[in-house]
This record gives sequence, structure tokens and C-alpha cells, in this order.
Amino acid sequence: MEKNLFRELYKRTCGLTLKDCPPSSLSGLLHGYLSVYSMVRVYPWLEDEFEGPWDIHERVREIARMIQELLKDGDIPVDTRAGYVVDLMDAYLLYSDMNFLDVALDTAYEILTPKGSEKMVLPCRTPNICRLLCNCYYFTGEEESGLLARSLVTEALGLSRKFSCEELIAWWEAIRTYESVIGEMEVPVEEKERLVGERIRLGVSVEQVEDEKIEDFQQNNSDVCLIAKVFDILARREFIMCNEVFGK
Repeated sequence: MEKNLFRELYKRTCGLTLKDCPPSSLSGLLHGYLSVYSMVRVYPWLEDEFEGPWDIHERVREIARMIQELLKDGDIPVDTRAGYVVDLMDAYLLYSDMNFLDVALDTAYEILTPKGSEKMVLPCRTPNICRLLCNCYYFTGEEESGLLARSLVTEALGLSRKFSCEELIAWWEAIRTYESVIGEMEVPVEEKERLVGERIRLGVSVEQVEDEKIEDFQQNNSDVCLIAKVFDILARREFIMCNEVFGK
């Protein structure tokens, strides 16, 4: 059932006029398309069910350009701004337009380094800031970014039982980004066991929250932001399933 729902939802997202979509929906749409792009590149026969890589590539570029325009607004809250920067960096990994990366890095350091300071200062301790630090580490290799991201991940794992549903999903994405970009944290054995346990528990909680969002979508499928979130969830799950089925 989930597979059929994803295919129906994919067709629906392709019919959306992106310029009419609210800014808060762009991240979900972007990451959903990035997952679909990865699927058709790794498993070319899936082009029969989805568009070819070039069509998806162009969709990602269109979304990235919209996000780049949003970054010109200096009145956007810093956490929202950090999220847009991360999205632009993620889009760059597919659509290698140096302008995207230049704008993203310039804005990242405006966020993380106050005027007159030579050190990074965290404007807030949120999942978006954590992901931003991870991406800065990926693109620049700057050790300070990695250390600050690590402190946020450790802190989040200790507080995860107090998170709201939205916070659970956001921190889960940040932790996955940290593990993908920076790797496993080097901590004492006792601390490592605790963190592993917290991570497992968090993963189970996130899956439950995602299932609830899918159910909400089936009851109310007219909310574009919910469409984008569920598209991202189902696209990621579909890619994982393809890897399991086809042995990648």
C-alpha cells in the first residue's frame, strides 16, 4: 500500500506549480526529489515508473533557485535561514552550480560568525544549525564545525525524550547527517552504549511519528506542506526498500 501511495504522490508532486508552493514546503519537495534521483541513477529501470534523471535534475534546480531567492531576505529568522542554506548545499551535491555553493557558504558564515569575531558562535541550538555545521565541515574541512556539531548531537540525544513530534524528526535528520558526514563519535565505552541506546529509541519514535504523518495525509491530502513532508518520507523509504530488494 505504501508503495502505491508513493507513486500516486510522486505524480501529484510533479503536477505542482512550484512558484505557488509555500516556502515551508520546498525542503520536503527538494529532498524527496533527491531520493528519487538517487533511485533512478542506481536502478535505471525505474525510469519506467518515474521520470528520467534529467527531468528530476531540472526539478531540483528549480527548487534550489527558489531557495536561493529566499536567502536574499535578511529578515528571515536565523533558524529558517540556516535550513535554507542546508537545502541549497544539498541541492549543489546534485546540481553542481558553484553559485549555489558560494551563496550557501557566504550565508552560512554570516549566520555562524558574528561581525568582528574570528570564532563560530551558535545563534541557536537547533537541528538546522547542527546540519549547517555538518555541511560546513563537509565542504571546508573546518574542524571547529565538526566539534560544534558533535556537541549538539550529544546534547540532543540526552534530551530526546522531551522532544515534540516535529523536533524528533528534525533532530533525527540532523543526527543522520552527522553520522554520514563526520562519522561515529569517539567517546568512552559507557557513554557510547548510552548514546547507541538513545539513538535506537529515537529511531523507533521517529518511525512512529512518520507513520502518523502518512495517516494524516491520507485524511487531509490538500495541505501542500504535508504533501511535501510525506513525499520526502516515502521517497526515502522507497530508496531504502530498493536497496534491500536489489542488494545495494
